[in-house]
This record gives sequence, structure tokens and C-alpha cells, in this order.
Amino acid sequence: MRVLLVTGQLAKDMVEQQAKESAVETVTLPLKIAVAAFLTPNFISNELKKLKLTDFNMILVPGFVRGDVSEITVSTGIPTFKGPRYAADLPTVLDSLCDIQLSTTIPACDLIREKLVAKAFQEIQKTESERDKLLLKPGNMLIRNLAVGKDFPMRVLAEIVDAAVMDKETIQNIAKQFVEVGADIIDIGMIAGESNPEKAGQMIHWVKEVVDVPVSIDTLDSAEIKAAVNAGAELVLSGDAGNIDEIASYSKNVAVVIIPTNQQQGYFPKKATDRVKFIEEIIIKAKKLGITKCLADLIVEPLDILESFIAFKDFSARNPHIPLFVGISNVTELFDADSIGLNALLTRLSSEVGGSMLLATEKSPKAKGTVHEEVTAAKMMFLAKKRLSAPKDLGLDLLVLKDKKNYEEQYNKSLEKTSKVIAVNKTVEPTLLDSAGQFKIYVDRKTETLVSVHYLPNEPTKPVHVIKGKTADDICAKITELALLTQLDHAAYLGRELAKAEIALKTGKAYVQDADLFK
Repeated sequence: MRVLLVTGQLAKDMVEQQAKESAVETVTLPLKIAVAAFLTPNFISNELKKLKLTDFNMILVPGFVRGDVSEITVSTGIPTFKGPRYAADLPTVLDSLCDIQLSTTIPACDLIREKLVAKAFQEIQKTESERDKLLLKPGNMLIRNLAVGKDFPMRVLAEIVDAAVMDKETIQNIAKQFVEVGADIIDIGMIAGESNPEKAGQMIHWVKEVVDVPVSIDTLDSAEIKAAVNAGAELVLSGDAGNIDEIASYSKNVAVVIIPTNQQQGYFPKKATDRVKFIEEIIIKAKKLGITKCLADLIVEPLDILESFIAFKDFSARNPHIPLFVGISNVTELFDADSIGLNALLTRLSSEVGGSMLLATEKSPKAKGTVHEEVTAAKMMFLAKKRLSAPKDLGLDLLVLKDKKNYEEQYNKSLEKTSKVIAVNKTVEPTLLDSAGQFKIYVDRKTETLVSVHYLPNEPTKPVHVIKGKTADDICAKITELALLTQLDHAAYLGRELAKAEIALKTGKAYVQDADLFK
């Protein structure tokens, strides 16, 4: 196998260096364009026509090349495909040539990732396909049609916090959004200190109308629990020493999360040993009263996280056949740090203590995305446990702001020898008084789109165009096509703001036009 690597002038050295790490024989060909991303299939075809390329089995072009590169195959007679976007991924791609079917439209790095993801999900699906056999093992249970227990990936319960103050449309939209990102159970969160059983039952019906997953009720109020169970709730959060006698009669056919408290008396043991002992007493009583499906929630205390997980670990060691419910969002919501890393680490800890179900809430803006993060993290920890590995190189990840590899091209200071070096020490304020008009940019979270609203100079309150798109690229292309810009500084400004808005959309950061995204 002999492969021709087409690239731009500036990336030549890096491509050659990375290609040497593979056993595949390669030749690097830099074409007369500085930046590889600016290469086009037509340009590459025309340049390669000039050369004698008889001893190559394959041509790889940069993954950043836009469009279909099959025309290069036609013009050269050599099978041509998209390689990776970044040179750092070249060794992996070259070493995988026998294992993957390359594409003329999809970068090779994406194909490899898809293969790894597919393998990960196949492993998970294999476990799910053995559900009936695994359910015979002690400690595993069915909640409606959902298998829960230590032999399955941790399930994610997504709570609609303070659902009791929301209308039907809002509740149903949130429920659908949570299920779309992978939630296994939808939880209706009631208001502590209030009793609204009619609304509790009504909300269970509303959720069941739009999603096909188990539904739970989150309250200690006995009347609300009864109404929810009668309406079809399959899981109750929660039973404790104060309400277990009352709720047992109508909770025998559903799963119940038991917590080590007596809320009626305001009692909650802080020490792990006391917590374990108290919850064991409540569970014994619950089973005597006829509740057959119990999950234990030792309660994750944000002010004493370590002690909380010690309680979970000790309880699990003493009661290995009782599934654990771990409310990791108790920490995420009260921690001024980005949720992704927190949820990953807390999920790992939950896995180590034998957790079977996780609580996910998205009450505060900083917790947005938590359901997806916990769903992904739960699958990661399941695979890591099965493979006896760290949660690394699994095919799934929660990397958003940082990369596993360094994809940067190093700046070559020698470029300054033949150039005029201009140091910019202060921001130059653009004029932006474009005769073609101005733009107001928004992020529409409901539709996950960017919105650019165009106003003419003499009509500052009446928009002429509302341009919607998923990416800054798409909107910029449309604005250019419609000729809605006349000034270069305005174009640069608009591109910068739309890029900021796209980053905000992807990361959950709040976007405010003209304000810094990261401070």
C-alpha cells in the first residue's frame, strides 16, 4: 500500500512528521495553496493531472476539503478519499485502512469515531438483549419495561423541577426534550410543603401522553403519591420513616426510593454509619408492609460529599442486592463549576459504589445539559467497568471544551523574516455604519438555531430579513448571497459575533451581542 497525502504548503512538515508514525508507505504532496482547508476538489484534480501518479494505490486529501472528492478519482484514476481533518489523526487513519471503508464526502476521523461509537453501543445493546436472563439475578428489577440494577448501565431519572407550577405544554415539552437526549425515566417534581394531589395525578397523565418511558413522582406528601400512583406512576420518590406506613398500601406494585430521613420530625442522620443503619430499618419495614421493589438513596449531601459516598459504599457492601439511587444533581446544582466534568466524576463515583440510577436536574442555567451529560457518563462508566479500564478511549466521551490530542499547527517564527510584522496592542473600533443595514443576533434555544435579524438604517425597529441557521457558516453564506453587507469591518464583526453565538449555542453559555463570551 502506497498512499499520496495531498495537503497545503503550511501543513507539509506536520503531515510528513505524523505520517512517519504509521507503517504505511506515504508520500506528502503540498499543492500551491498555503492553507489545506482552502483546497477544492476541482483545484486538486487540475493540479494532479499535471503529474505522473502511476505508483500510488490511494490518494488522501485533507478532511477539511469541502464537497465530494470523487472527481479526483475520475481525473487521476486513483481511488481518492477524504483523510482526517487534523494531521495528528493521520497515524490512526493510516493504520486503520484495512478496517474502515473510507468516504469521498466524510472525513476519515469521523468514520473512525463512528466505528468506535458503534462498537460501544453494540456492547451496551448486548447487555440489554440479555435483559430477561439478567433480571433473574437478585438486585435487578423491572420498572415498567425498564431493567434496573447493577448488571445494567446506570439509568438516568430526569426531574422536571417544580413541575407543579408549570402548564401542560411546558411540562410535555421538557419531558420530550429529556427523552430525546436519553433520559430513562421522567420525574414530576412537586413543591415541598404543599399538597396538590389533583395536579400530581394530572401531570402524570400529561407526561404519559407524549413519552413512552416510566414516569415517577418526587414528593413525600402521601396524598400526592397516592394520586400519582393511581394515575400510573411507576416509581415513587420518596418513602421515609415518616410516610412509609401510609404510602405502603398503594405503593406495593411500584418501585419506591427509600431515603434515611423522617421528614415529619425533621430527622436526617449526618454520619455514614447512622445513615446506613437508619435506611436499613426503613427498608425492612417497607418490605414487611408489602413494598417489593425498593431502591436506596443514602442522599448526596453537597456539604459533605465524601461522607455521603462512604454511606453509599457501606450500604452497598452490606446490601448488595438493593439497587442504589444516587442524586448527583444535588451537587451539580449547588456547585459553581461547569457541569460536564462534575457530572462525569460524580457518575464515576456512583459507579464505584454500585449505583443503579442517577438523578438529573436542569433547574439552573449552569446545569443545562445535565441530562445528556449523565446519560453519556453512565454509558461510559458501564463500558469502563466491563472492560476493566479507566473511562478513556471508550468510543464515548464528554470532551467539549478541551481535546484529547493537540491538533494545533505550531507557529513558525521564520515566517517573519520575509514579512512585515504588525503588533496590535489595542482594539480598533470598527465603524459599522453600513449603508446596507445592521444586524441583531440571537440564540433560539427552543429550535437550537442562530437568528440574525436585518434592519435597514432608516428603519431601526422594522426588520427586513430574519435569517435562521444551525451554524455561523450557513448564516454568513446567506447574508453574502443576499448582498446585505457593504463594508469589510462590518463583515468581520458579523462573522465574529455569529461564531460567538454558535459557541454559546453548543456550550450553553449565554450569548449577549457585543459582550465577551468568556470572561
